[in-house]
Amino acid sequence: MADPETFAEHVETPYGSVERGPVRYLPVESGGEVIGYLYAGVKEKGASYIRRLGTQENRVGFAGATVWSQRLLEARKDGLSPEDALRRWIGAEERPQAGAVPAGAQFAEASSTEELRQLANPGRAEDLLPPWMREPGSGGMQTERRAPGEWEPMGPMRTEYPEGYRLVSDTPVRYLPVYEGDTLLGYVWAAESDDAAGFAERTLPGGRGARALTAWIRRFGQCKSEGLTPLQGLRRWKGAAEDPVAGRVPADAPEGRASDSAEVETYTWR
Repeated sequence: MADPETFAEHVETPYGSVERGPVRYLPVESGGEVIGYLYAGVKEKGASYIRRLGTQENRVGFAGATVWSQRLLEARKDGLSPEDALRRWIGAEERPQAGAVPAGAQFAEASSTEELRQLANPGRAEDLLPPWMREPGSGGMQTERRAPGEWEPMGPMRTEYPEGYRLVSDTPVRYLPVYEGDTLLGYVWAAESDDAAGFAERTLPGGRGARALTAWIRRFGQCKSEGLTPLQGLRRWKGAAEDPVAGRVPADAPEGRASDSAEVETYTWR
């Protein structure tokens, strides 16, 4: 299996629907440092996240891109416009891997996504999208085709671990709680019909939730390589001994059902 570290910088590269025209964007910070930008098209209807490479360890940045994907998916389901989808996160609590949009942040405008990419990562102009994020024969990002006038979350919306399951699902999922001792780390989930599985982590001291996310991504990569379905991968770890990073799923834990992975993400905010 490919080392995720060799792919992580590609995950958040925002090639997609906003190919021409200006974009409006907001900074995303972690510990006072800008780690990326959320942006929405002014003329073309799209929204995405671009990461500043080198500001985070690769696996952490990969996990952060997944969080923003889930948030965009949730916003689209709530019927928000692309710009409103970004605006809703201004001043929200900072999360270890995804950062936060600072309170009081104002939209800025760039003439194109390329200008914003150069602001984020000066001198990086080539298409870095790896094969596992392309549609067969298309040479482009996996995106959903929508009716005219509908907006399309782009970039990490179809993020997946190399040779693993997709990390976002907009179809019903099953989920289980994950603990470290008596502390709830988050929820591990798997799609009922999609080839998708992931982990929705809680914001905890010391980044324990973020570390558990990385461990579950690796576990699901292993399950995929063994030919297991996402649901089989989910249930495989129920009742297993506690892992010092991934935690444990209690043997008697009830299996919940949610409408999609974004709904599971909301459970971690309670």
